[in-house]
Amino acid sequence: MTSALAVQLSQTMAAIHERGWCDGTGGNFSCVLSRDPLILLMAPSGVDKGTVAPEDLIQVDACAQVVAGEGRASAETLLHQEIVARTGAGAVLHTHSHAATLLSDWCLGEGREAGALPLQGLEMLKGLAGIDSHRRRVMLPVLANDQDLARLSATAGPLLGDAPHGLLIGGHGLYAWGRDLSEAHRHLEILEWLLEQRWRRLLLEALGQRHPKASGIQAVLLDIEGTTCPVPFVSKVLFPYARERLDGFLREGADEPALAPLIEAIDAAMAATDNGTTQGETFRPCDAGSSGHQTSSDGAINHLSRVRFLQELIDQDRKLPALKELQGLIWDRGYADGELRCPLFDDVAPALRAWRRAGLELAVYSSGSVKAQKLLYRHSNAGDLSGLFSHWFDTTTGAKGDAASYRAIAAAMGLEPRAILFVSDARAELEAARTAGMETRFSQRQDNPEQDPGPFEVITSLARIDV
Repeated sequence: MTSALAVQLSQTMAAIHERGWCDGTGGNFSCVLSRDPLILLMAPSGVDKGTVAPEDLIQVDACAQVVAGEGRASAETLLHQEIVARTGAGAVLHTHSHAATLLSDWCLGEGREAGALPLQGLEMLKGLAGIDSHRRRVMLPVLANDQDLARLSATAGPLLGDAPHGLLIGGHGLYAWGRDLSEAHRHLEILEWLLEQRWRRLLLEALGQRHPKASGIQAVLLDIEGTTCPVPFVSKVLFPYARERLDGFLREGADEPALAPLIEAIDAAMAATDNGTTQGETFRPCDAGSSGHQTSSDGAINHLSRVRFLQELIDQDRKLPALKELQGLIWDRGYADGELRCPLFDDVAPALRAWRRAGLELAVYSSGSVKAQKLLYRHSNAGDLSGLFSHWFDTTTGAKGDAASYRAIAAAMGLEPRAILFVSDARAELEAARTAGMETRFSQRQDNPEQDPGPFEVITSLARIDV
């Protein structure tokens, strides 16, 4: 007797075929019949999946061998089994839609072996199990295709636990799964819809939704926060990460020569607070009990007072150079340990690579130290992009609101200011850059604190810049 699950799988495949997601003999689909021993109910390989009757399905064991039914098992059975083992899925569905296939290639690009496609801002995300808001940012893993399915499955395995019920294979398509066949089908439809929207959005941007061409540009100078990565990553992730580790980091490195100049500069800044200033700016402790710094019997500043002082600077977002260097050292360890990774906006990596292919120089100008900038781009969700940049600038070059800083940057790059396009989310910085003679664009991103562009040209994606 044909089982109800076989009937449901046959009907599901027919519906998917009707959507144009598994044309020809493409796609493969499975349901778990038993887990111990593992038996999968699958469509045989090399047949039109839209016409497979329930009685034509095959049963495949843990060794990918057919144990019931006629036909052969797909070579991709190994990946189905890996997904089932890693996620507890009850069904796995694989499609070859246009959107999934094109976007998987687009995400990889430049010969990369792995990447991720960010999905955010669309209400349909809430159709995925565990997603309760359209603001939730989910990362759909993307892997390069590999004819060695055992190797591909082993590569995919570690990514599956955090995947949003789906995985893209470069130039090949989408895998989606769920606790049972109904949930897997829902996840497939949701992910295919999201991929279709992303594909259409990219097409619209390419078909004329670009801003006026910035002519004569030889280099692009980029801010970071609010321009290439979300502002909350710095304020809600990096700053708290460094703040929580200041005490232990300074204790561990108390005798390290490399830290001595930083500690000396920090102590000098603390002494300056006796006159009410820090680096020329008014310093206000967080509370009355924290004003005044304890010293040891020989007049040296107490370790805990030093830590408290630095934490207050972080809380007030003060720009003490020695603190920035210290934060960079702490973040360096966090990136190396895999605890930190920068979530660049999804349009950033493709734009950077396109500009470099076009022969443009790329540079960074951020209030964060050069060390912190390089760490951020070296450990991004799009891989190591640091090699795309030729120049790095921080506030040791000058204040970001000072036109002289931008003239100094142009001189350091060996270019006239008018040959440089500066992109930032801060109007004051753009005003200074324009005064210096640079071309400018205002970066308007979700969660940016400053949304009014004033007189400046607005871009919501680096893909919208035509140079």
